[in-house]
Amino acid sequence: MYYPIQIPYVLDQVFLQQMDYRETVIDELSEFVICYWQMRPINENDQKLDNIIIIDGCIDLIVDFKEQIIGFSGMSQTDFHSPIQLPAEFMGSRMLPGAFHQLTGLPANEAMDAFLPLSRIYPDFDSQTFFSLTFDEAKQYLIDYMVENFSQQTPNDYTTLFPRLIQEPPASVNELCHLLNKSQSQCQRDFKKNYGLSPKVVLSTLRFQQALTLLTTEKMNAGDLLALVQYYDQSHFINDFKRHIGLTPMELISHYQS
Repeated sequence: MYYPIQIPYVLDQVFLQQMDYRETVIDELSEFVICYWQMRPINENDQKLDNIIIIDGCIDLIVDFKEQIIGFSGMSQTDFHSPIQLPAEFMGSRMLPGAFHQLTGLPANEAMDAFLPLSRIYPDFDSQTFFSLTFDEAKQYLIDYMVENFSQQTPNDYTTLFPRLIQEPPASVNELCHLLNKSQSQCQRDFKKNYGLSPKVVLSTLRFQQALTLLTTEKMNAGDLLALVQYYDQSHFINDFKRHIGLTPMELISHYQS
């Protein structure tokens, strides 16, 4: 199972004091959608909050409920400064890597590091009705719409690839291409179309998310973890963490212990 972690909701106490963040797995959508998520302010304070969006390979269906905006977006690298002006309400669906392309037929790079309005892909979605509802009513409306449009389809090989590889990511792009029985040039084309990412970035994301899960949920120390995750050496491990979340593994562990 591939279930990436978005670190602010785990570590950032300032964020958690201001925003109520929740994730829910929707069984009927689980072959394409990792979870439904929502963020709602705990109070009505008028302030700016800094959010961090960690690279996870996913393209989310995102709703800014206050501004009445809905569409698809993903990140090819961590965004360390994604400001939120409170009070604000958000909801969305974190889709499995590859699901966006399979379900919409559009290349994933059209929504990676961009925002693609839902109306461009699903003109039958009634945005006027959706935004006239209460937040909880709109949540159910969105879930029902996705179940109706997504649940009858069968995930293809690229939508199921991240869950297959997360437990033991290949050590190199060559190994990944060999596993898929494709040339490197074909892998580059297919990954750009399905994920909006290169094979190298996909492997880095898988390694990082595997290590992050082990550190945050199983409280595994860095030495034991290095033997399980496909990093070349300790320097590679530390640099990967620093690039993706701005912390070294030891800093992350210290943050948890404190």
